[in-house]
Amino acid sequence: MPPRTLSEFQDDPRARDYLDRYADPAGHFAFRAYDQTPVDPRQRLTASDVLMANLLGMRFVWQDITPLFAAGDGDHQKLRRALDDALYEARSLPALEDCTPQQAQMPALRHANELAIALPVHPGMKTRRWGLAGVSKTLHRLSRNIPIVDRTVRDFYDSNLGGVIRERMRQDLVANRAWMAPLATWHQVRGKPLPLTRMADILIWMDARPNGTPEAAG
Repeated sequence: MPPRTLSEFQDDPRARDYLDRYADPAGHFAFRAYDQTPVDPRQRLTASDVLMANLLGMRFVWQDITPLFAAGDGDHQKLRRALDDALYEARSLPALEDCTPQQAQMPALRHANELAIALPVHPGMKTRRWGLAGVSKTLHRLSRNIPIVDRTVRDFYDSNLGGVIRERMRQDLVANRAWMAPLATWHQVRGKPLPLTRMADILIWMDARPNGTPEAAG
């Protein structure tokens, strides 16, 4: 199945409807909590930042978060340092649609994804919660050029590889920014237009579940 494209939403009333519904203050979607909560661009990753990912359907518990901030050189501490490196790298780059293909490779982010995927399952837990979705949902709100990569986005772009998805989304945003940018101004995020990476995620998720509940909204 070939990758889909955001051009499907161009001149389609669904796009405005999806965004309006997701950002509706009376709704129970994550927009006002996840997107609008203030961010300090100088601050390293905090435990609160990781917990924010739960607003987008993650199920992080203390075993997933507390070890990140413990002293030592274990797997979780290595992941936390990699997440900080990925955040520093991304904050030095422009919006994803303005990145060159080389910039969009984001090697520090790739390394963080690799560590997250390889993280051993905690004793007593059946599944690993860290992975592409956990990393991206934690970091996206802290740096708008890191796209959310969850199952819905992976299906849309027909890949399970974070780098491939990031490049396909970058190309998609470049091709569609002319109609997406005006829509972005309708829903401000901390005083700025909605990031196109976030708009892409909302459109993809809402289109996959047009009649779904806000739970696990990505």
